[in-house]
Amino acid sequence: DVGACVLAAVVAYLLGSISSAVIVSRIYAHDDVRKYGSKNAGMTNVLRTYGKLPALFTFLGDFFKGVLAVVAGRLIFSVMGVTAFDAGYLAGFFALLGHLYPIYFGFKGGKGILTSLGIILVVNPLVFAILLIIFLPVLFVTRIVSLGSIIVAGLYPILAIVYWAWQG
Repeated sequence: DVGACVLAAVVAYLLGSISSAVIVSRIYAHDDVRKYGSKNAGMTNVLRTYGKLPALFTFLGDFFKGVLAVVAGRLIFSVMGVTAFDAGYLAGFFALLGHLYPIYFGFKGGKGILTSLGIILVVNPLVFAILLIIFLPVLFVTRIVSLGSIIVAGLYPILAIVYWAWQG
């Protein structure tokens, strides 16, 4: 069990450390997005600095690395015969840690919103859908990504507990 946990954590951290914003900015502009705007390696800073297409690639990369980390963690547990708990939570935590503190990019990452959403999509699709239903109107009304992000980040643990209690 310990070996599976360590392997899932390492794989998820390394996946999470792939900074889509930095990679996109290097490919698109031969530069580092962390030098501009908020100095953050995130989609919003890429959008403000380079435009919509690079922001779309950053969105997809950050979101799907969260999805992939959870799937990889669960696959590792399955192959190694571990059923004690859902590897998705462990892998998700380490993928998020990798996004925030990426080993490949000087431990200076993004805020983790898109990666977290990718993780939540796989770990709990219903909670993801509820968060999306809340986030999108906030974004479209206020045009402030960070406000919607803060709201759903605060609501996630509450909704997850309610869902868990409802299921249990």
